[in-house]
Formats: sequence, C-alpha cells, structure tokens
Amino acid sequence: LGAPCQLAADMNETLWAYCQSSLQNHLYENAIFLAERLCAETPSEASRLLLANCHYASGAPARACAILGNCSAPQNRYLLALCHVKLGRHLEAQRALLGSASPSADPTGTAIVPNGAAGLYLLGTICLKVQPQPPASLPRDDTNERSRAVLYFKRALELDPYLWSAYEALAALGKEFPPPPLPLP
Repeated sequence: LGAPCQLAADMNETLWAYCQSSLQNHLYENAIFLAERLCAETPSEASRLLLANCHYASGAPARACAILGNCSAPQNRYLLALCHVKLGRHLEAQRALLGSASPSADPTGTAIVPNGAAGLYLLGTICLKVQPQPPASLPRDDTNERSRAVLYFKRALELDPYLWSAYEALAALGKEFPPPPLPLP
C-alpha cells in the first residue's frame, strides 16, 4: 500500500514541476494539459489554482473563472478577482476579494483581502471602475467608492512601501500619500 501512494505523490510532484516549467516557458497548452491531469489525479484548491493560472496566462479568464467559481482559498479568490476584472465584471471582482455577497460590506475600507498589498491595490482599482461617473458638466466629487479606493491604496502602501502603482494611483486622484522609502531599490 505504501509504494502506490509514494508513486502517486511522485507523479503529482512531477506533473506540478513540468506544468510550472511549461508556464515559465509560455507553453500554455502544454501547461493546461498537465494541470488538467493533476486536477484529475488530485482534486484540490491548489491544483485548481494551478489550472486556473494556466488558463489565465493563456488569455482565457472565463475558463479560469469557471474553475475557481466555488474556491475559498485566498490565492484562488485573488486570481478569481483578476479574471473578473479582465472580463469587466467589477462587482464580482469585489465580491471575490471581500469574500462577501455585497461589496458594501466594507464601507470603511478595512477588510482583510487576499494577497496583502497587491489585493488591496487591486481592490482600490476596482473601486475606481465601479464608481458612478458624474456628467461632464458637473464637478467630480469624492464618491463612496472613490474614498474607499484611496483607503485601499494607502493601506497597500503600509504593507508594501515599494508598490509604486499605489503611489501613482493616489497622485492621479490628487491625494496625499506617504513619502516613498529611501533609498529606492
């Protein structure tokens, strides 16, 4: 009984390693094939994440969404949010990151989201995309979503002071931000 289990574990490690190698070499169809074999052998959120990454990298975010649909692991939720953004489904992306049915569940911008600073930055960019656009004749005020975006960008910088994209987003919004750490790498 021990030998077949070890053989299965070795097979899974081999599939995982060759799938990663295929991804790194942009051999997406090969990576998808290997990840599908891995999912068939070992159905888990980790193997589904690998398969979804293959589809996302190959330019098929809808397929990745289908694979990640009912996953709950933080990394899976982050990739699911990225897929929804690619597909223009911003409210679904917010739900994936916030882990709740309603994006308004985080009115103060203090939720813990997957992938730390990157997740907060992504959530901030999503908030800017879902905010209502005022008519061109009216001055633009800070909406609730815009205010939450600012909070998410600032929190992202607290976790990762080298996340330059968050500085750029705050500057584009005309908001103050903490000085970047010195020296810059």
